[in-house]
Amino acid sequence: MREGPPDEVLAGAPIWRARLTSWLGGQLLAAEIPITAGRVTGKADQEVIEELSLTVPRFAASSPGLDLFDWRPGADASHPLARYGQAIDVSIIVESVVDRTAWETRIGRYQVKEWDDDDDGTVSVKAESLLARPRDDRLLRVSSPRGTMKSEAMRLAPRGMGVAFDPRLRDRACPASMSWSRNRLENLQEIADAWPALLRVDSWGQILFRAPLPAVPTPVLTLRDGEGGTLVSAPRADSRAGVPNVVVATTGSASEPDVQGVATLTSGPMSVNGPYGVVVKEWSSSLLENATQAQAAAETMLRNASRPAQSVPVRIAPDPRIEIDDPIAIARGEEVIWGWVTAWDMPLTADGGDMRIDLGVSG
Repeated sequence: MREGPPDEVLAGAPIWRARLTSWLGGQLLAAEIPITAGRVTGKADQEVIEELSLTVPRFAASSPGLDLFDWRPGADASHPLARYGQAIDVSIIVESVVDRTAWETRIGRYQVKEWDDDDDGTVSVKAESLLARPRDDRLLRVSSPRGTMKSEAMRLAPRGMGVAFDPRLRDRACPASMSWSRNRLENLQEIADAWPALLRVDSWGQILFRAPLPAVPTPVLTLRDGEGGTLVSAPRADSRAGVPNVVVATTGSASEPDVQGVATLTSGPMSVNGPYGVVVKEWSSSLLENATQAQAAAETMLRNASRPAQSVPVRIAPDPRIEIDDPIAIARGEEVIWGWVTAWDMPLTADGGDMRIDLGVSG
């Protein structure tokens, strides 16, 4: 969970605004982008995880007292909203209406993907997290590993893009006999799956490898309804689509045909022994060199796959602290449920409505 304002401030109708800045490399193009609407969304199983959408007035001053500025990029490659590598940093500023104390929470960095002049006096902008860079920057030739999981992750990252690792991840050598695909993002995801780890991006646009989530969450935040709470609604939903109860992880190396890990759900409503039936997911990687590694990958994949199966789509007062993978509890009366955040959708303006999160639970 990010740092930010305390629960009591968020529950008390605080002053809410977004600070957006535009950068091109190390050059600041705009210290303040005026917006009339905007949202940041994230989804754990989405390729680049996070996306940003903005509506900007065509003509507006970036700060009071300054001349009007044309926020339509046109053919200007150095315009703050152009698509030539411009990155938008997003922070949320929350101010208490009681004592005027303010908290600024950094949300993320997003690469401009496209813009559109809506011909109604506004410009629409779409951007995506910097995981788009390894997706787009494909390798120009076939490459084989030269070192460990960490060193390969750093080598496969696009030039100038940082990589960070959870200290709980234990590094190990990569087999030199395998070859990477030309898709950098696929290779980084394969490293994460085989480690096992979670491939994410941090608020500065750095590639992040997190340790797998535990089987049982310890909530870092409890959302409550009623007086002093921020919870608006928490209906339930459930889906069988794409949810396995058996995961088989094997090596992709022809020289190691017997390396295999099998994770199976044997209890609960999705048990292989019950009426749910058997739904198998198979996954293979040459990064798996022994049965222990294969078993760890299979068990982590099974937990990750089953987590969003039963989803609680929660509506709350906007909270900039919440991010993907946060363990959160929902308290409504005497009922308390808990799980991990698998998706979120947050407004950037005070009149943008509620924040929405999906809480993935396994029971």
